[in-house]
Amino acid sequence: MKISRPASLAPSGTAGKTTSVARSKGKGFAAKLEKASAKSQLAAPTARPAAVGSARPVSDIGADLKAGRLTPQAAIDKVIDRIIAQQLGIHAAPAAKEEIGATLRARLADDPLLAAKVRALSDE
Repeated sequence: MKISRPASLAPSGTAGKTTSVARSKGKGFAAKLEKASAKSQLAAPTARPAAVGSARPVSDIGADLKAGRLTPQAAIDKVIDRIIAQQLGIHAAPAAKEEIGATLRARLADDPLLAAKVRALSDE
């Protein structure tokens, strides 16, 4: 099988010729770049303030786990509860919360890497 070169996109009369490009001072480019950057920042969607403000890290759960105030399973349950509360909100149907919680627990058990991490918590 023979592979041939793709056809040139340049018109046949300009093959091999270079076009002249006007030299720019760079200041116009920088101004255009700043203008485009400002437009993209204005157009970029922003995070909801409620979601950012309600995001709670799990460092307190980790500290309680290390201090022995929580069992590994209780810590995992608290993390799952926080995930559900963060994603669904407080007004979600209890059935939806239970279903998603069960799904997350099943994924923790089914995924080999996550299951190993859970076992490592119990071994510590």
